Amino acid sequence: MDPASFFQPSYAVSRERFLAAAGTLASRHDVVVDSRALGARGPSGETLALDFAVFGARRPAHALVLSSGTHGVEGYVGSAIQHHVLANVLPRLALADDTAVILQHANNPYGFAWGRRVNESNVDFNRNFLDAFDASLCDPDYERLHDEINPRDLDPAAEAARWARIDAFIAEHGERRYQQVAMGGQYRYPQGVQYGGARQEQGTRHLLALVREHLAEARTVLWLDFHTGLGAFGDCELVTGAMPDSDCYRFSVDAWPGWIKSATSGESVSTPLNGLLDRGVEPALPAGCRFAFGFPEYGTYDPMRMIRAIRADNWLHAHGDPSDATGRAIRAEILEVFRPASTDWQRRVVETGARLVELGLARLPGARAAAAR
Repeated sequence: MDPASFFQPSYAVSRERFLAAAGTLASRHDVVVDSRALGARGPSGETLALDFAVFGARRPAHALVLSSGTHGVEGYVGSAIQHHVLANVLPRLALADDTAVILQHANNPYGFAWGRRVNESNVDFNRNFLDAFDASLCDPDYERLHDEINPRDLDPAAEAARWARIDAFIAEHGERRYQQVAMGGQYRYPQGVQYGGARQEQGTRHLLALVREHLAEARTVLWLDFHTGLGAFGDCELVTGAMPDSDCYRFSVDAWPGWIKSATSGESVSTPLNGLLDRGVEPALPAGCRFAFGFPEYGTYDPMRMIRAIRADNWLHAHGDPSDATGRAIRAEILEVFRPASTDWQRRVVETGARLVELGLARLPGARAAAAR
């Protein structure tokens, strides 16, 4: 099959096909699907749920986890790779009695279904993995640029003045510093860009509960959580929030040699971020569990185009009308920025994702290619 064919037309279709494919694999692997629904609904009133599908051991000692849709609209990419695994990897994989592959479909199903990066509370799911929330956690430069980052209108003259002030900030401090300010995560302005929340969101609690329940006996966990938006078009960087001197970082480098880049050390296309999923998952695992984690980050367009799209989407849902011409254009742009329509791009994404999965399986105890039948 053409790798691009694994891209699905919507969250609802992707979920339906995901669950059906998981069912068909029950003849080869023990399969458990644990679905945790949100209170919110999708555009057609459909259920929105985190679907945690375990293939192999019910309480694995060793697991490879592949998750999608942490940033909603980016879920097209992660789910495409999951559909590739369902079709091409799991049917040919032999797993020991203590080993599992886990596919977590749509960490943020609301954002996936509605075409937004954020969840139903305007919270960035990947800034919400904190034990304690402090409303004062907000970059001083975000405060300084609040009105520019979070406009009240799209009046052309006012926008020109706002972007002139942003351009002046970039000229003084650099584009990477602006990226850090705009994207790092803030906890003061609930309607603002990159809001991390005031408490753990329902989806966050669901995911951590799934980890604590299904990985309660884990000794080895390798985890890939798929993202888009940063880097050169079609390129992939494997980002981690772990510090370079940590056990997690070292094991991640061992699992995916030559791929891992730390956001905290400045070696990555990503700047340091607050409340990341990997930093929240690690404490939920059993003590002594070896944990490797990477955010595969697939490049799309220029970072400033990505930030503009997020900014416009935030304005739209705070002040605009998603159904009018301006709203439709903004929604189309955020989709293109995080899921380009290019089939060449989609093909490269799945091919690279397949390689990262292959490397993860090679480091997973108890996983091997099945003998030919």
